[in-house]
Amino acid sequence: MKFGIFRRLTAGYLAVLFLLGASDVYAILKLVEFNTVILASYNEDIRLLDSGKRIADSLFSQRQYEQKFLLTRDAVLYSQFLAAQEDFERYLAELFVFSAPPERKETLEKIKVLHQRYLSLVSSEVKYLKTNRSYNKISYKAQKEKATDSILEALEKLEEYTRQGFYQKARMMNEASASARTVAVASFLLTVLLVVLLAYLITRSITNPLIKLVNKTREIQSGVFTCDLYGSAPPEIRELNEAFNRMCNRLKEVDKIKSDFFAMISHELKTPLTTISEGISLLLEGTCGSITEKQNRLLTIITAESNRLARLVNSILNLSKMEAGMMKYEFVKERIEPLIEQAVKEILPYAEAKRIHLEKRIGGDLPSCPMDAERILEALRNLIGNAVKFTPEEGRIKIAAAARPANGGLEVSVSDSGPGVPREKLLTIFEKYESTDQKKGTGLGLAIVKHIITAHGGKVWAESEPGAGTRFIFVLPS
Repeated sequence: MKFGIFRRLTAGYLAVLFLLGASDVYAILKLVEFNTVILASYNEDIRLLDSGKRIADSLFSQRQYEQKFLLTRDAVLYSQFLAAQEDFERYLAELFVFSAPPERKETLEKIKVLHQRYLSLVSSEVKYLKTNRSYNKISYKAQKEKATDSILEALEKLEEYTRQGFYQKARMMNEASASARTVAVASFLLTVLLVVLLAYLITRSITNPLIKLVNKTREIQSGVFTCDLYGSAPPEIRELNEAFNRMCNRLKEVDKIKSDFFAMISHELKTPLTTISEGISLLLEGTCGSITEKQNRLLTIITAESNRLARLVNSILNLSKMEAGMMKYEFVKERIEPLIEQAVKEILPYAEAKRIHLEKRIGGDLPSCPMDAERILEALRNLIGNAVKFTPEEGRIKIAAAARPANGGLEVSVSDSGPGVPREKLLTIFEKYESTDQKKGTGLGLAIVKHIITAHGGKVWAESEPGAGTRFIFVLPS
């Protein structure tokens, strides 16, 4: 099932939220790990160090009370010795509870054995004192000092183990912190990348069909009714494309009906118009008898109008052929100068009648271009004739031709001093039946010019400012 615009946006947002949620879960797990390590350090390492210090203090207290008792034989001092002994054993039992690593347990077992050895020596001395028997005090003292020194060494070793464990946990916390920072930065960058990527993909999936739709609208504006809006698109835009294709089909049918109608009407008119023209010519020549001056003027007017109507019918027929792609062109390398001269020569009487000044500016190094001379001549006739038609009496028309050094082509322009073309009509002036003044033209001449120039692989456009005249330019590739 195709995802609509709403579902695409929702899926993108959910993907970003999922990534952010995963990053948050990871951060929470790391915080829990930090908390666990800190609590473990407090509950084990710090308490181990504290218990080890208290064990050492209780050992010193035992030594102190034991030595004083041996000198004074005071029962109170012996009781204090026993109390210090109980403290030692209680603190040692706590260390057994907290110390899991094997090396610590071995050290604690060693401390326990040494302490039992020390207590055994003290107990033996107490018995000797109570029975007033003599014993080797120096030997006992040396053995007790050796036992207590060994206990203190073992406690120092235990403290070193504990500190190493603390430092190891600190390193673990530092590594976990660095890992969390790395993951946080990577998650942020990945989130930004994902947001940009999703925004690009979602936007592209929406804008690409819309761009095609805009381009197709421009094609329709220029008279191309190809129905090819297919491909991947959100359902909403796909429905719009299908409606647009149906509209294109309908416009194509209407355009074909219109073209066929004009072609049929033009073809049906051509034969009677030819007959009328021939009949008028015979009457003017006096074949059917002499005619009066008034009749001669009337027949002359009818001849002009018949010729005008015949030219209109020929224009419609030619345009219909061009739109149907049936117009044949014979491309030969030609120069434009003779064609411009002929077009100006043909239109000169009409221009002189309106006292319009025709000016030619032909470059000296114009390239030869592949062209159908008859069709290019027709385009020049239409452009120059259009300029004469819309230029007021005593106006000016300039025909210019120059080489285009950028791509080696040829540029031809026809400028007039007429009223100009409104800006909004510049884009549609080359379409059929689009004329700035329907009284002076049918709107077919410029449409024919565009078809001819386009068939030659060139471009044609108009430049104008209201009240400042109009300039028509076409470019032919060399």
